[in-house]
Amino acid sequence: MSALGRRIVARPGIVLLALALAAAGVLTATGTRLAASQEPVLVAMRTEGEVPWRDPWDPFWNRVPAVDVALSAQQSVPPMGGKRLTISARAVNDGENLYLEVEWPDPTADRSVGATEDFTDAVAVQFPASGATRVPAFCMGDPTASVNIWQWRAAWQADVARGFRGHVADLHPNGYVDLYPFEGDETFLTGRAAGNPFSVERRSSAVDNLVATGNGTLTADPTPLVQGWGAWRDGVWRVVFTRSFTVGREGNVSFAPDDYKDVAFAVWDGGAEERDGMKSVASFMALDVSPELLAGGAGRALWPFAFLGIGVVWAAFAWMVLDGFRRREA
Repeated sequence: MSALGRRIVARPGIVLLALALAAAGVLTATGTRLAASQEPVLVAMRTEGEVPWRDPWDPFWNRVPAVDVALSAQQSVPPMGGKRLTISARAVNDGENLYLEVEWPDPTADRSVGATEDFTDAVAVQFPASGATRVPAFCMGDPTASVNIWQWRAAWQADVARGFRGHVADLHPNGYVDLYPFEGDETFLTGRAAGNPFSVERRSSAVDNLVATGNGTLTADPTPLVQGWGAWRDGVWRVVFTRSFTVGREGNVSFAPDDYKDVAFAVWDGGAEERDGMKSVASFMALDVSPELLAGGAGRALWPFAFLGIGVVWAAFAWMVLDGFRRREA
């Protein structure tokens, strides 16, 4: 055995320290953060490349580590509904904008609200509003802790992609009207006058930016601060939300590098006639807006190597302990 080898055997602490440093390097490169609790943390690492937010099925997203989130039926406030469901969430940032991708199974893509029996697929992410001093109630917040909600709807995206299709002539192309004396008179377009999102004909975003301070207080911000795009493939929806870190508007969440926020999720299945409070929901979990660079700068998922490195460290430690016992017995 060489002199170096004899020194390493004589000083096993050197081996342990070297392995620990190697594992720490892997953890740093992958953004894996060790914690005592078992609660999941959604880490949004920084990327220097362009994020393909308009293409949720771009290979980029497969290279971003995902976190599974368990949802259950909403049973707090009527109308109750929803079901048990597991979604996966991914997140990255580019130093100025947050990008959050959500994926969940859905056997059908429901994109219409044109008839009374039509309901749209939808997904929402919820944050405590800026200035909140505690975590709000995860179902719409409460009077002392408001929430900022981003809700994507498949029907809204269809309107953005192809133009508004909510007119009577669009829904019933073979219908005929002899006379409609109030056509074009804003006085009788009450939904539009009230700011009802369902009455908006020219949408620039598939995402509604909402603020709430409890049930029955949901208010839409008419400014398209949040963008998003979804795509359905083989029974799976993928939707990407994006927004700048700060927007300077009251009630809207703000982000910053090396910042921890809380985030919750909700999903609506239009094919199951889910709407309003009939939804699958999850309680708040941690969102870590990390300043650390995503491995490779473009999202290479190296978390398996992190766990491999941890396993190697523990195996080496166990070997040194057992070797020490054997040497004492000898």
